[in-house]
Amino acid sequence: MAAGEQLHVHDRAAYRITVQGWLDERWSDWLEGLRITSRDGAGATAYTVLEGELADQAALVGVLGVLQGLGLPVISVEYLR
Repeated sequence: MAAGEQLHVHDRAAYRITVQGWLDERWSDWLEGLRITSRDGAGATAYTVLEGELADQAALVGVLGVLQGLGLPVISVEYLR
């Protein structure tokens, strides 16, 4: 975000969410159309990266709720733009 620029809860924004565990790309429809990439991490721990634009922060909270319901621990949520 540029200096002086403000983000509002109703603004469209892009995010990168990383979770521990494996998530199939077929879940994209349940996760607001985010791109899903799963990888094996160090020590055979799998992790999944979800990336893309969300309509607003309510959609972000909805995605996080689905991930919680699936039992996938969130490692990070990064605002991209």
